[in-house]
Amino acid sequence: RRRAMWEALAPQERAGRRPLFDGLDDDDDSVAAGDALLLPPTTRQEEVIADYRSAGLSLDAHPLEFERDWLASIGVAPIEEAVAAPEGRRVRIAGIVLTRQRPATAKGLFFLTIEDETGPANVVVYPDVWEAAPPLARRAAVLVVRGRIQRRGAVVHVLATQLEAAVPARTGPAAGSRSGPPGPLAALPRMSRDFC
Repeated sequence: RRRAMWEALAPQERAGRRPLFDGLDDDDDSVAAGDALLLPPTTRQEEVIADYRSAGLSLDAHPLEFERDWLASIGVAPIEEAVAAPEGRRVRIAGIVLTRQRPATAKGLFFLTIEDETGPANVVVYPDVWEAAPPLARRAAVLVVRGRIQRRGAVVHVLATQLEAAVPARTGPAAGSRSGPPGPLAALPRMSRDFC
């Protein structure tokens, strides 16, 4: 992938003057002809992140799969495990935000759908919890949700008590006060469909 991108972005030979390169010998033998520029191979995680950045999905893996150890270290359960918990159980989950909705008929409630590598979760956020969340968390691509399980028949919701961005802000002296995941997760674009 990197080689293909490098070749696609290579400068095209154009007629005309190029002042930046004046004085350089076109026949410079310091780099032997045919020597390839050696770029480090992309990791599987970097390829998945690149897929999400370009297409919004990957057929190879889910970005949170690579962060599962870090997520477990901060007490985040896989969504599949959390939504199987009994009514009222307190859970902490994380996922890529797929949708944010605030229907006019819902008394100010926000409805989010997030997903990790194990599946989706429906999150209900009361207005006071939404307002208490940092602005970064309200619009984060990847969200960590604390809440409790609510069951209504076969439908399971997580009633949020706290929202935080999975990737802490990296600006200002107080930013990033808790340890964030490795860099690639921060490269995910916001992909949610927002109706609020």
